[in-house]
Amino acid sequence: MKGTHYISCRWHCLLLLVLWLVLLHAQPAGVVYNLIFLRKILPAVGKQVWVIPFAILFNSVFGLALWSYLRGHCSDPGLIPDRWKEFVEHVGPALSIAPARLEWQPGKATFCKKCGIARPERAHHCNICGVCVLRMDHHCPWINNCVGFLNHKFFLLLVTYCLLACCVALFTSLPELLYCAGALLRLEHNIFYKEHHVQISELLSFLVFGFLALGFLGVLAPMLAQHAHLATMNATTIEGHYDNMPNPFDMGSTFPNLEQIFGIFGIDWFLPILPVRPLSDGVTFARNYETLGPDGLPQGMVRDYGQPWAMQEKLWRVRYQVRPAAQQEQPAQENGLDQLMGLTGCYAPCVSRDSATHDGLTVQMQQKGWNGYA
Repeated sequence: MKGTHYISCRWHCLLLLVLWLVLLHAQPAGVVYNLIFLRKILPAVGKQVWVIPFAILFNSVFGLALWSYLRGHCSDPGLIPDRWKEFVEHVGPALSIAPARLEWQPGKATFCKKCGIARPERAHHCNICGVCVLRMDHHCPWINNCVGFLNHKFFLLLVTYCLLACCVALFTSLPELLYCAGALLRLEHNIFYKEHHVQISELLSFLVFGFLALGFLGVLAPMLAQHAHLATMNATTIEGHYDNMPNPFDMGSTFPNLEQIFGIFGIDWFLPILPVRPLSDGVTFARNYETLGPDGLPQGMVRDYGQPWAMQEKLWRVRYQVRPAAQQEQPAQENGLDQLMGLTGCYAPCVSRDSATHDGLTVQMQQKGWNGYA
């Protein structure tokens, strides 16, 4: 993949430690905050008691931001999996493939002309990386990688922790920033920086650090607001412009929508690791008209831990309206709802009881604003 390199897990911790040390002692913000503000300026103004708490707070957030950056940059954003390609080849013409459009296309595999493959719903082609990415959000030049299904969480955490690091750095040092600015402008007659061996160059570096923190705060705040707003609607940057129908993947409230990205709520929400209990595989996503169980599967479908691939294929067949072999000879004008309700045998458990008839499902979807789209 162009512009992206992948790092094995055995080197991940070592590289994280190396980058942590490099950025902490060579990156300007870390150097200024730790070696100038905490080590010299705070003791100079008689606030030694705050050195350790501020150091723990800033470096914890700074470390999480670094970790998030590393995962966002090095991780696979969500390339089309081989299992999907095998599934497409296996079901053949039973899977309808639609032309790609910049609109909501739930339950439709689309064809990528550049890659020459059928791709799942919400997948898009990245012209920079040259590949299709599952639930692609955008290509981010700051992490030199696409933001997609597998690293969208890392990107959101990166922006969040960078913003928090700026806030911590700025607000914990704000009184000293004003004090040092006054001293340099001779508005303060106190010559504390000479008495405590603080160099003028260090004071200037500290003031530049303050302006940079304020500048990054002004940039990151609206960026986080934009991406958080989309995440709370379970939409990507690309999908934010769709208007052909209501968002079929909007679960109706903020928390369930965030769970579609971060997985079921837990401590892993706050760490740049893959969701411990994900609610999607990136190939198919829950619709807001479905009745879902606590594990994110449609009501009536039981997760089979012994044969996860078989369960996954059942779900794909239902949501992509793949007909069993015996029904592939039905008239071509049969619509998607008839295909869905025509599934029998091993696929029937995927349809909830309150939508057991064609008319019942149609009414249920119309109440959600779908107007007959499948």
